[in-house]
Amino acid sequence: MNLIPLTDVSHILQAGTALPWGVRDNLGRLLLSKGHLLESDSAVKALLDRGMFIDQEEVVLTPTQPQATSDNNEDISVRWSKLESHLRLLLRSSTELYFLQRVKESISSVATLADGNTDLLIFLILRHDHARQPNYGVVHSLHAAALCSLLSRRLGWSEARRASLIGAALTMNITMLELQDQLADRGYGPTPAERMSINDHPVLAAKLLREAGLADSDWLDTVEQHHELPGGTGYPMKVSQPTEMSRMLRFVDSFTAKHSPRTGRTPLPAQKAARDLFLQSNGDPLAALVIKEFGIYPPGVCVRLASGEDAIVTQRGISANTPIVAAITNKFGEALMRPVRLDTSVATHAIVSTVPDNLVRMRCPVDALYAHCASLPTDAQNLKIKIQES
Repeated sequence: MNLIPLTDVSHILQAGTALPWGVRDNLGRLLLSKGHLLESDSAVKALLDRGMFIDQEEVVLTPTQPQATSDNNEDISVRWSKLESHLRLLLRSSTELYFLQRVKESISSVATLADGNTDLLIFLILRHDHARQPNYGVVHSLHAAALCSLLSRRLGWSEARRASLIGAALTMNITMLELQDQLADRGYGPTPAERMSINDHPVLAAKLLREAGLADSDWLDTVEQHHELPGGTGYPMKVSQPTEMSRMLRFVDSFTAKHSPRTGRTPLPAQKAARDLFLQSNGDPLAALVIKEFGIYPPGVCVRLASGEDAIVTQRGISANTPIVAAITNKFGEALMRPVRLDTSVATHAIVSTVPDNLVRMRCPVDALYAHCASLPTDAQNLKIKIQES
């Protein structure tokens, strides 16, 4: 029996579902049987906190299932697009009478999406088409809010606390959305006047929210402190001990920005973005949680396999370095019209490297990619995938 920590497959555990394998102590003794119901997020967290183990062979023999059906995947993708469009208008109308009420309604939408197919949601964040630069500020806020929702669920936070964090992520930049768009589009740094606006935006955003009637101190403190650093070296108020919630938002804000291309700057590769965040965080466990949620090969990353194919990660696997992928070329580098789902835990399909994003361009609907890669192999129809030559 080869025991592996339960935390290695924590992304598979979901409230309201049954354990797909038995859970054991460090001696291999069975503590919870396969089929045990995980009734709540707190039950999942308690299980992970106890330092339990599982039999790796049992995990390998368990078929890996998508977290949601293809219909639900499609629903998530459609709702994501609609939410982005809704926020594009809402977050730019902060002086309107019902602004705060509508933001709170949007918080519920973000939380619901994060409680669905986590792999697909991460894929949507990493594979977002940032060519639409005028929306950079709003899209960045949505990505940060979605990741905050995922992480706060992992931590077992109350729904009220989750809502405060998501709300802060959505509204942290409401006074500088247009400036964000301009900076993303023009490809050079801010002027002194713009730098002053950037420095002041946390306080100005919190002031605007208070004037709109927000009385949630967690939400307000998180917005005000999301650029503060322990020791008082951040901005704008030099707070020496930022709140836990503001630290979480700072890490998420930075991490999602590293994955976003701008004019004159390509996105960082996933592994470099994770490494940079870890080094910048001085070992903060909240930063480690952000990195762990994405993993070594998060959904949306392009990889090359030992068998020669290029593929796109669609689902995290039983370990950090063995995701499920959709092969989009054959071993000769020729584009496939029908992506093939492969398990990289099989030695012949092991990942040998990542592929620079500018060398792989996917031309197929996200819904189709997920729906038609639900089995081995797929028989997807009419998927248009183009591999750009280097």
